[in-house]
Amino acid sequence: MSERQWDGYVVEGELSQVEDPNKNYISRIIGHVKLIIKRVPFLVEGEELRGEYQESYEKILGLFQQIEEEYNGLSDCIETDFDIEEVKESLRSTFNGTYEKFIRENLSVVFPEKLAEVNIPEFCQAEEYAIPDVRRWQHANGIISPELADREYMRFIAEAREAVTDSLTEDGAFGLPDDFTITRPERIPGNDGKMKLSSLLEDFKRRKLKEVEDEECNGINPEGDLKFANSVLEFIKSIKLPSEEELAKQYKEATIKENIPVVRSLAESMAKEHLSESLDDALRVLSEKLNGYEVAPKIAAESLNKAKKRKRKKQSRQDNCEVSDQNIKATEVNLKVGDYIELSHETFPWLDDEMAKVLYIKRSGNGVTVVVDARTEAAKRIEHRMSGYETKKKQKSILPILYNKLKLAAEIVATSDSGLRDSWTTLRYRDKNKYPFSIFSWKAQTSDALRMYVSHIAMDKVDDESVRKILEENGVTHLLMLLGACDKNNQEELLPVFTGRTRRIEAADGAGV
Repeated sequence: MSERQWDGYVVEGELSQVEDPNKNYISRIIGHVKLIIKRVPFLVEGEELRGEYQESYEKILGLFQQIEEEYNGLSDCIETDFDIEEVKESLRSTFNGTYEKFIRENLSVVFPEKLAEVNIPEFCQAEEYAIPDVRRWQHANGIISPELADREYMRFIAEAREAVTDSLTEDGAFGLPDDFTITRPERIPGNDGKMKLSSLLEDFKRRKLKEVEDEECNGINPEGDLKFANSVLEFIKSIKLPSEEELAKQYKEATIKENIPVVRSLAESMAKEHLSESLDDALRVLSEKLNGYEVAPKIAAESLNKAKKRKRKKQSRQDNCEVSDQNIKATEVNLKVGDYIELSHETFPWLDDEMAKVLYIKRSGNGVTVVVDARTEAAKRIEHRMSGYETKKKQKSILPILYNKLKLAAEIVATSDSGLRDSWTTLRYRDKNKYPFSIFSWKAQTSDALRMYVSHIAMDKVDDESVRKILEENGVTHLLMLLGACDKNNQEELLPVFTGRTRRIEAADGAGV
């Protein structure tokens, strides 16, 4: 490649015939000095002083003529030759380093090393995934030992991390685009001397022009002008233009520096896009693996053995108590998803009607947990403002992320003696007359922060005998009721439905944050 330098700028191809401003400045100054010399005899009083002024400006004229000669000896143009591929190679290295760093740092956040934890970044569509934390997953799958649960959970995480890494680093997966346009700097290192000289000469020329335009030449300063001329001459002599080799090196480095910020920004943008796509696939698979997990016999036996050891230590203090295997008889359930359960207003006063649709059924050693839709129409209207409910057809269903969280909650209730109290948040303020049962909430760790609210009722805690009888007849031991859902922006409207408080009070308490 061939580039040419003139006065600090890069011009591709052949140079056009452009006048050098420095030559113009010097020529104009010489003309002004000659004019001053002609006027001095008529403007300066006193023969002695007149002679001194003429002598001084004759010296100034001579210096600027020498300046002109010295400047003309400097090269007007310098041709530079360097391989553009060297620039591209350097930029590729910068791109790859930035890309890999972004991927590495973000993957370590999403899948922390040696931790049973998944952190979905904001730029991923987290609502599409139902990834339980390790504690909930442990309870849902009946893994008694936390250590074993961590081990299994981390095995799935490692598989997901490996899948993402392979996808993002395989041949051809990333790299500086072939059509990336390299921006070439206008300023060329090595020509700063000429640029500085232009500034000095332009200022001096402007001052001399004012003096010669004044017919009386007021303000002429031979001593100062002589000093300036000498300094310019010395400056020109000090200007050292780089060699062609050095200029090519400097220009190449300047070109790389000019493009690095854009390359880094592009690398981060592409890495973010690629990571989002790869994580989307990996997290979806991880979600399916975790939620469809079945404890392997070896794991189950190992977990059970550890649990038995702990039980024996605890039961050694108890008399007439022995550990024995219990065969859990499957409970006959006379319900299926889509059926309706009749619930009375006396026991469930917030309901719009006394029929609740079955959304999910979970069978376990603790009996049968049935999830029902107990949302009021007011709660539904607020929920339907969220993305995903754009059509009437969609509004008849429930968002997949909410449904998956309901399933997870049912599995926690079905396998945990404490129900949701240890893993979900209990709503502090509720209208106890309208909602007599504790309300538990879940919040997604995303920018829109989806929330879901449920109540859990054990059959033996229902005071209404008729309701209890209905649940018994249908084989229901735990009732999990969906009360409503919203995103961050609509929380201050939904909470008053449950609490009976005003929106202003809810907002002051942190709703919508």
